[in-house]
Amino acid sequence: MLREAKKVNFKDILGQEPALNKLQKDIKEEKFPGAYLFAGPDGVGKKMAAICFAKALNCKKSKMGCNSCSSCIKMDKMVHPNLRIVAPQKSSIKIDQIRDLKKESSTKIYEGKKKVWIIDEAEKLTQEAANSLLKILEEPPPYLIIILVTSTPRLLPSTVISRCRILQFLPLSRENIERILKDKKITEENLIPLISCLSQGSVSKALQISQREEILREREIILNLLKERKSLSAEIFKISERWSNQKNKTIDILLNMLLLFLRDIMMLKVGENENAIFNKDKKEEISKLKETYSILHLCRAIKEVEKSRILIQENISSQLVLEVMWIKILYPEYAI
Repeated sequence: MLREAKKVNFKDILGQEPALNKLQKDIKEEKFPGAYLFAGPDGVGKKMAAICFAKALNCKKSKMGCNSCSSCIKMDKMVHPNLRIVAPQKSSIKIDQIRDLKKESSTKIYEGKKKVWIIDEAEKLTQEAANSLLKILEEPPPYLIIILVTSTPRLLPSTVISRCRILQFLPLSRENIERILKDKKITEENLIPLISCLSQGSVSKALQISQREEILREREIILNLLKERKSLSAEIFKISERWSNQKNKTIDILLNMLLLFLRDIMMLKVGENENAIFNKDKKEEISKLKETYSILHLCRAIKEVEKSRILIQENISSQLVLEVMWIKILYPEYAI
């Protein structure tokens, strides 16, 4: 007896109507490109949409997936013979993983209508793996659909991108994120607006922030650094080392925390009232900081955080990037 599995449906994916409408149109018309590229932030439903698409393509009863036939049940359990999901092994997707898929692509379909490969975090394809994949993208068999899922399409080779139909997935609205957090009842209600903003429209980030107390503890440390910037120089190296030991997705959340503080200081600096800030529980401390930082300093600091985010995404040493970032923010007189 197959165990219970979570059923995934197009209707459960919030805020992605433009991309989903295009997919559903392709299903109705039965006109498919050989490959799709699902691009957009992490945690907004890209992978879930890919699985729903595979499910609909192989459903025995409905064009959009019935959730009850044997094919849909197998898809929900990730045991359908036509579904293959490839993810990075350690830090990359290797050529052997693509070779294994290519061997399998030559076998006949015994159940359902389409084989679907979902290549998750496709930006982590090695050059050799991308070249190997390119060969099948150039002439995909009619029974195969390849879906590349990525949050950073610019890291993919242009030759791969050009052979895919691109569907853009958008960050969820703050209202949708707040609704999900309230429904799940996993965090203090007064923190929900802040967490929804920190998540940048990503459900997975919002849940991660809510469920990991150590992430919210870093918020206190960030604020303390901004307040005592001339007397806590040793803390720069401690916080940089601590953050660099986290996954890039967690570092991104921490950088967002820093950005929100800088943004809140800026809002008060230009004369906005306290309702305009996100860190409302820290409004008194932020109000004092507006006297410490000039608008030029804040603009440069915000730019430095965004620059650091990009460098870390491109796998530059995160500890070095973070150390330089903090020094430029806290000691602007030494910045080049």
